[in-house]
Amino acid sequence: MASTFPEPASAREVRVARVSDDEVLLLWRALMAYRSGPRPACQATGRPPRSPCPLHDQCPRWAGPDDYLAIMEETPEQTERRRAAWPCTRLADLLSPELRRIGPG
Repeated sequence: MASTFPEPASAREVRVARVSDDEVLLLWRALMAYRSGPRPACQATGRPPRSPCPLHDQCPRWAGPDDYLAIMEETPEQTERRRAAWPCTRLADLLSPELRRIGPG
C-alpha cells in the first residue's frame, strides 16, 4: 500500500531556476533604466494616477523630494541614504552590487 504522506525533502529533487551572469546583468540594467531619469517609468501617470511598478505603493520615493532635482542639492551620502529606502534599490543590491561596473577589475 502506498503512503499518503509526501516524500521528505531530502528524497525529492529540488529544482531551482538558473540564470547566467549575463542574464543577471541584463536584468540589473533594465531595473536601473526603469527607475532612472527625469521621468522614470515607475512614476504614476494618468487619471487616476497609476504606475506599472508593482512596488510603487510601498515606495517612499514618491512621498519625498523629486530625485532628479534633489541630487543637485544633496551630498552623495544623503542621496545614497535616501535611495537605499526604495524597494528597487534593495532589489538591485540583491541582484549583485558588483554589477555596477562593467569590464575587467
